[in-house]
Amino acid sequence: MLASVTAPQSLLSAQERAAIAEIEATTSILQLVTRLTNMRFAGIAKFTDQEWIVCSAYDPMEMGIDVDDVLDLETTLCSEFCVNPQTLFIPQVSADGRFAARPVVKQYAIESYAGAPIFLPDGRLFGALCALDSRAMLFDDPNLPETLSLFARLIGCIFFANLTATDH
Repeated sequence: MLASVTAPQSLLSAQERAAIAEIEATTSILQLVTRLTNMRFAGIAKFTDQEWIVCSAYDPMEMGIDVDDVLDLETTLCSEFCVNPQTLFIPQVSADGRFAARPVVKQYAIESYAGAPIFLPDGRLFGALCALDSRAMLFDDPNLPETLSLFARLIGCIFFANLTATDH
């Protein structure tokens, strides 16, 4: 089962919701990520021990991944960041034996993936910044891993600043 029936209000804390609502920059960052990668979907996901929760999504191709959607973390491509917290690029998912059989790949017709882990400044893994497409992609820009990591770091700092500000 990929989707959970848990009420979305309980998945994100009030502080997280406030931070996300306050950060109009995330939409701009996601648009920049789609331009940078030439992919048609970008999103920010939060991780819990078992869930992948969409915080923000830029989805002009209408893949059907929406804010507050929840997937089992282990079924996602982003779950790799729990084991290896480095940028990950999969130009042709269907040709990659480690990822091709994951249910999320078939559910959303994912053929290419680019992602970076989002860490909060205190070192906690928050989630992932990812880009997806139904087309195979060439990731030939040598600056792409560092640039995607910089965007992920920026998102982590913004979330942390807003989460911390709402705790007082």
